[in-house]
Amino acid sequence: MERLPYNQELDYRMIRLLRHSRNLTLKQMATEMNIDPATLSRIETGQMQFTNYYESKLRDAIKRLRITNVEIASIRKIIEVKAIRGIK
Repeated sequence: MERLPYNQELDYRMIRLLRHSRNLTLKQMATEMNIDPATLSRIETGQMQFTNYYESKLRDAIKRLRITNVEIASIRKIIEVKAIRGIK
């Protein structure tokens, strides 16, 4: 098995999949990230830019939720497969 990078790149498309993997509502995930649920909704749908500020908020939530690098890599793979198949 290949080694995963310690500090993996995060993408706004990962948020919804991470949230669903932990069975969290949008409001619960927003609370974990310490942001407003409306802001999280806009980021998830791509209506708002996923800046470094929100990336750091997501990283904090990932630590609190104990999401592993393997889970992040798996979600990245799901996003790649969906892109290849033309699924949003």
